[in-house]
Amino acid sequence: MTRATDPVLILIFQGTHQILSAEKRLKGGGVPLRLIPVPRRLTSDCGLAIRIPLDQRDRAREILSGARLLPVSAHLPREGGEYDPVSL
Repeated sequence: MTRATDPVLILIFQGTHQILSAEKRLKGGGVPLRLIPVPRRLTSDCGLAIRIPLDQRDRAREILSGARLLPVSAHLPREGGEYDPVSL
């Protein structure tokens, strides 16, 4: 998917159903992704998040907004284990 140095975006969804639906839509739209545990510094009801390459942000937004599956939050990881909230 991506190398450790490639910038990524972490997408947080409300629950398991939403994240699995988002995963299916993104994969179908050709967006490379990985399901990951929600980082400890972030919260989620389902415990899973989607990690995508940052350069796929616009494509992901297009797919997810068309399916009415926008995440509740999106975050850019920083060095030191912190995360910056951003819009998708």
